[in-house]
Amino acid sequence: AVDRGLAGITVALARHHYRDLTTPLGAFKILNHDHHDLDFVIDTIAQRAERHGNFPSVEAEALRKKLRDRTVDLLDTWKVIANERGNLQYQKEDGVAAPALLFDPLDPDLMRQKPNYRKFKAQRSLRDVEKSVNLWIRNPDGIDVEEE
Repeated sequence: AVDRGLAGITVALARHHYRDLTTPLGAFKILNHDHHDLDFVIDTIAQRAERHGNFPSVEAEALRKKLRDRTVDLLDTWKVIANERGNLQYQKEDGVAAPALLFDPLDPDLMRQKPNYRKFKAQRSLRDVEKSVNLWIRNPDGIDVEEE
């Protein structure tokens, strides 16, 4: 879930906290914010992960540090991308020529990006971050229902 959702959550938290980042074409305005402005993004993600499980304190601290480091790296990379590309949008908007920050994992353009930029693959929905599961349907007598 972290690998599949961290980029989207990081961008969403920053985007919805600062008015200048909210517009579809506002992704490049990350350059207006320093690390101090974005500490709440890092802290929110790290604290949420720590609260997710009932971890011993050593494991909780390691998890918090890992997520803090990965979130800082994403924010730093976002700034590099915005600095290099200038007018940056969050995702491809019809009729807009500005490059996108976020890519769907199946978007063929994702593999054409620099390796560092590929960190910004994000699902359209966080329901997509969990692995698929098999589902077997049984009738009330416990007999498998065949596919129709």
